[in-house]
Amino acid sequence: MDIPSKYEPQIIEDHWYNYWMANNYFHSTPDSRKPYTIVIPPPNVTGILHMGHMLNNTIQDVLIRRARLLGLNACWVPGTDHASIATEAKVVAKLKEQGIDKKDISREEFLVHAWEWT
Repeated sequence: MDIPSKYEPQIIEDHWYNYWMANNYFHSTPDSRKPYTIVIPPPNVTGILHMGHMLNNTIQDVLIRRARLLGLNACWVPGTDHASIATEAKVVAKLKEQGIDKKDISREEFLVHAWEWT
């Protein structure tokens, strides 16, 4: 058996991704099974990913797969931004570039700008 000297994720990931797609494992519909959900925070607005992100996503992946193996109705869904301070700082800086002071606009207007830029 020839074992490559370097890990080639594409080979392994393509196989398992296709398997999960074929078995509809990325889909969850409410039914009689006990629900199990993990909400995934999106990447930080700063765009800087670190080992903590990798660890968090790996743990979530393991927990969801375990829940599915146990027969639970597992759903791993995208969530909302957990880095609101970093997001606010980025949006305030973008507004400043446009000559807009955060204090001069409503919360709703601020959120519209934040949504457009993140």
